[in-house]
Amino acid sequence: MSPYRALAGLLLIIALSLADAGSAAAITSDEFLLRSGADVVALCATPASDPLYTAAVHMCHGFGAGIYQTMTALMRHDKIASVVCPPNPVPTRNETVERFVGWAKRNPQQLPQPAAETVARFFMSEFPCQPR
Repeated sequence: MSPYRALAGLLLIIALSLADAGSAAAITSDEFLLRSGADVVALCATPASDPLYTAAVHMCHGFGAGIYQTMTALMRHDKIASVVCPPNPVPTRNETVERFVGWAKRNPQQLPQPAAETVARFFMSEFPCQPR
């Protein structure tokens, strides 16, 4: 293979990579409505280069923390068994968000569900309690 042909192939690969990166949908105000699990995932997966990144990541963290706090508050009742038991040490919020985005990719059937239900299902499946 000639050096020119190798260079042309490399430039084609780079151009296709950049085109693919540029085609990623930007976050819009619609995702902040949290109409479904897909909206939460979109906010949590927003790239740092997106103009709405700061708002998106704060909404992602706040919504997830709110769902988690609500679930743990409900489980404090004597007659309700715990369904979420985080490991020790507890993962950071950023680690949990990364895990949530990965879980969502593996469980796309959950994305049309209500936002709160999607996040709750993530917590229950990724941080299950051990049988007593």
